[in-house]
Amino acid sequence: MSGKESKKYLLLSIISIFIILILLSGCVDLTCAYVKNSTIKDGWYENTALRNTGTQFLGMEKWCSITYEINGKYPASLTVTTLKAIVLADEKDIQKKTRQTIEETFSNNIDLSENISGERIIKKSHKTLYIIYDGLDKNKNETVRIIGEVWNCASSGTSIICIGVAYITNNDIQNVYNLDNWQKIIKDQKGTINGSYGEDGLIYNICCH
Repeated sequence: MSGKESKKYLLLSIISIFIILILLSGCVDLTCAYVKNSTIKDGWYENTALRNTGTQFLGMEKWCSITYEINGKYPASLTVTTLKAIVLADEKDIQKKTRQTIEETFSNNIDLSENISGERIIKKSHKTLYIIYDGLDKNKNETVRIIGEVWNCASSGTSIICIGVAYITNNDIQNVYNLDNWQKIIKDQKGTINGSYGEDGLIYNICCH
């Protein structure tokens, strides 16, 4: 086979694989992970205006996100993003990208310092990887905590990325740390993170399959 024929064969092979991948991408159906409805209470709600979905890499990767919030003196939010591709991503890579996302998103307004990282088991029996930051809002001079938590769900073929943010101080209420909304985001039945016990934690009750 001449060099010219070899290049032509290689090009045809690449095009064939490309077409197959495009055809396969149509089979990438996605159901967005969400927090169990009975857990959304005590002032928490889904901000439907922030629902988002999209595709990338010519439709071979789909994603969607749902955001839950609570307002008041100590506002907090949790965004749950579901990602589905033909092949599941490595969890360590997802955690690295989540760390980068948190630092790039918040560093302009919040002084961040990494606190702890680890693993835990959530209600759906998935082992997750989490990282927690302490932060100071430079504009409000108020303290925040941020969690990034990820896992792969083999049952649905999806990767789940959670980013939760909670203000734990308020300048109008001096010398008071209010951890209620932070604990609502992170708690589980074993008190894995910060000793926060309870079966109604938001991330703990995410339904992904």
